[in-house]
Amino acid sequence: MIRVANEQANQIPFSLFVSLLHRIANIPAHNTSSRVTACRSPAGILAKWVENLQNNYSPLPRNTTTHVFSLLFPEEDSHRKYDLQEARLSQLLPDCLDTSTFPPTSTARLKQWNKQQNSGCLGQEIFALQSSNAEPFIGPKSLQDINVLLDELASTSAFSDKTLHADYSLSPPRSKSSILKSLFESLPALDAAYLTQIILKDLRPILYAPPVASTSRALLEYNTNSKSVLTKEQFMKTWDPSGSMLKMYRTRANITEAALCFEAGGAIAHPRPRWGVPVEIPKSAKGRSPKHALNVLRSSSTIWAETKYDGERAQIHVRFRGQGDPQITIFSKSKRDSTMDRVAVHPIIMEALTGYSMGDIILDAEMIAYSDDRRRIEEFWHIRGLIARTAVGARAGGYRRGETQHDSRTQDSCPSLHSNSSTASTLHLALVFFDVLQVGAASMLNAPYYMRRSLLESIITLVPGRSMLADRTIIIDGQVRQAEGQKRLRETWAKRITEYEEGLVLKASDSTYGDWKLPWVKLKKDYVPGYGDTIDLVVIAAAWEKDRARELRVSTSTLTTFYIAVLSNSSQMNIDPGCKPHFIAYFTASYGLSREQLEEFNFWIRADAVDGPKPSVDELCYTYNMLQTLPKPSVFVRNPILVELYGAGFTKAPQSKYYELRFPRITKPFRPSERSYMECLTLRDLWAIALEAVGREAHDATKYKDLDEWGRVLWGKLGDETAEEQRRELKRQRSIACWEERLENIDRERSRKRRKADLEMSP
Repeated sequence: MIRVANEQANQIPFSLFVSLLHRIANIPAHNTSSRVTACRSPAGILAKWVENLQNNYSPLPRNTTTHVFSLLFPEEDSHRKYDLQEARLSQLLPDCLDTSTFPPTSTARLKQWNKQQNSGCLGQEIFALQSSNAEPFIGPKSLQDINVLLDELASTSAFSDKTLHADYSLSPPRSKSSILKSLFESLPALDAAYLTQIILKDLRPILYAPPVASTSRALLEYNTNSKSVLTKEQFMKTWDPSGSMLKMYRTRANITEAALCFEAGGAIAHPRPRWGVPVEIPKSAKGRSPKHALNVLRSSSTIWAETKYDGERAQIHVRFRGQGDPQITIFSKSKRDSTMDRVAVHPIIMEALTGYSMGDIILDAEMIAYSDDRRRIEEFWHIRGLIARTAVGARAGGYRRGETQHDSRTQDSCPSLHSNSSTASTLHLALVFFDVLQVGAASMLNAPYYMRRSLLESIITLVPGRSMLADRTIIIDGQVRQAEGQKRLRETWAKRITEYEEGLVLKASDSTYGDWKLPWVKLKKDYVPGYGDTIDLVVIAAAWEKDRARELRVSTSTLTTFYIAVLSNSSQMNIDPGCKPHFIAYFTASYGLSREQLEEFNFWIRADAVDGPKPSVDELCYTYNMLQTLPKPSVFVRNPILVELYGAGFTKAPQSKYYELRFPRITKPFRPSERSYMECLTLRDLWAIALEAVGREAHDATKYKDLDEWGRVLWGKLGDETAEEQRRELKRQRSIACWEERLENIDRERSRKRRKADLEMSP
C-alpha cells in the first residue's frame, strides 16, 4: 500500500509535459543567417526539461518513457487512432470543455469552425476562448491519466491496434463524447490546447506556428528552417545518452519497444527484429544522374541495380506455430498494420514459402497489381481497387468505383481515358520480394546485401505472376571500371524507363540493411531536373491546405494549393467560337514553386479572385466541373492561369476517370501576356500523352468501325501480329537509344559544371 501511495504521489502532472511543449513553441523564429544557441533550440530545451524531470520525479513512474514519447510525437503513435479531425472534433468539444475555464457562450463558436476565418489551428482557437479572468494553474491530471483515457478513446476506432480493442472489450464501451469530457475535465486552457492537437495527431501548428500572418512576410522573410524542429532521434539521444533506445528503435520501429528497452536499463545490447513489430524502413539517397548515383557508393567494389517496381511496400512477418496455421502480419510503409487490408496476398506468401522450414521470417516486398492477360505489372492506381475488393475489416470497400458528376455540355470523346480497366477480371495482387530481414532467431540486418539476396533466392518459391524476385543487374564489380559502370547503368536505366518501370535502386554488395555509409540509391527520371513528365494545364481555383501550409509555416491567408483543370470542349469551340471554354478540375498541385514564386503567384490570384467555393457563372469567363472528392476551394480566378506542370508519370485518383500527373509540381506559371490559358492541353491531347507515358498506345478510334475494333488494334489483335510486334520492338529500341543519349548528356553536363550537390534522402 505504501508503494502504491508513493507511486501516486510521484505521478508527473500533464501540465509539466505541456510546459515543455510551450517552451518549444515560444522559441522565436529566426533568419537562416542568425545562429541559434543550444539552450534556445528544441533539443536544448528538452535537455533542461529532462534534467529537471529526473531531479524531481526520480525514479520515474513506470511507462513514463512511452507516455512522453507518444505524446511528443503523436503522429508516430501507430497504435492509437481516434477518427477525429478538426471538423468533427470542433463539433464535440464545446460540450466537453470545462465551463469554469471556458464560458459556454464562447465555446459555442467552435461549431462554426468551417464557416469562419480562423488560425488554422484548433488548439490555438481553444486557448483563445478561455475566460478573460482565468488564471494559469497546474491541472489535476497526470501523464498516466491522460494516456489511459487516450487508450480508451482509441479503442472506439476500428483502425486502432487490436490490443486496445481487447483491453476495453469487457467493459461497456463509452462514446467518444463521454471520453472527451473525462479528458478535458478541469484542464487549464493551455493543457486543453495542446491536448487537442495531440488528439489530432499534429502538434506542428501549435509548436511551430507561422511567425507572421502576412503572406509576403512569411514567405519572403522566413523559411522552413526559421524554427528548428525537434526530431524523434534527438529525443531518444537526449532521453537515453547511451544510445540503446535509438538502436532498438531502428530495429523495432515501435515507441513501446524502444521505451521498454530504455526502462530495462539497455539490457539488450544487440537488439534484433521481433515478429509482429515493424523494422524501421531505411531512407534512400536520391540519384540525380548515373554518375552521381555511382559516386554515392564509390567506396564499394560491387554495385547492383535492382528494378524499382511501382507498388506498395509490404513488410511481411510470418510466424510458424508447430502444426497450426502460420500467422501472418503485414506492415505498410507507414508502419501501419495492414494485415487484413492485404488478405488477398496471404495465399501468395504461403506459396512463396512452400519449401521454407527455418522458423519465423521477416521479408521485404512490393505489392503490385498484375494482369494475367497482358502478362505484366499493371499501373499503380489499380492497387486501390484490388485492396478494397479483397480487404477484410475496417478498410473493406473503402474504394468505390465512380465518376464525378458532369453537366450536359459537350465534351471531347476519349474512350480509353475514361476506361478504368479493360482487363479487370484478370487483375490481381502479386508480390515482388527484394530482401530478408530475419530468419528464425537470426537477424539479417547486419548481414551484407550479397548474403541477404542469396538467402532470399534460396527461400522464395517463384510463381509467375504471383510471387517474384526483384530483377537486378550487375553494374560494377572487380572487372568493371567506373566509366564502363556508368555506361552499364545508363543502358539498364534506359531499358527500365522504356519498359515503364518506376526506376532503379542501386545497392552496394557489402552494405548492411539501413547502412548510412552505403545507402540505397534510388534512380527515377523525375529526380533528374527536366526529365519528368511535363504538361501545360490551367489553374482555376486555389485554397489554403493545412499539411502544405504547416510545411511552409504560413497562415490561412496564404494560398498553398492550386486546382488544376483541363479543357474539355475544344471540339464544340471549333464549331461555335462564341461558347465559353469548359474546364474539368480534377486534381491539385501544392509543390514546385519557390517561396518567392509562391508569394508572387498569390498576388496574381488575389488580384483576379472571386471569393467563395461556388461563384456564379456570370463572374467567370469559363464554365467548369470539379471532381466531387476534392476539398472545396476558397477562391476562383476569373480568368484561368496557364501553368507548366512536372510529375512522375500518370495515375488515376479514386472516383476519377481521368489520368493526372503523379506527384505534380508547378514549375512555371505564365502571365496572360506571355501565354494564353487557351494554350493548355485539351482532354484528347492529355489522353494521348498519358497513354503513351504508361505504355498504352493511343490510336485514333475514329479510324475504326467501332470501339471494339479500336480496342483489338490497341492490344495488337487485328491484322498482322508479326508486323505489329516488329514495329513495337523497333520503337522500343529507338526509345532505349534516345534515353541512353539523354542520360549520357546529363552525366556530361554534371561533369562540366563539377556540381557538388548535397545528398538528399527520401523514405
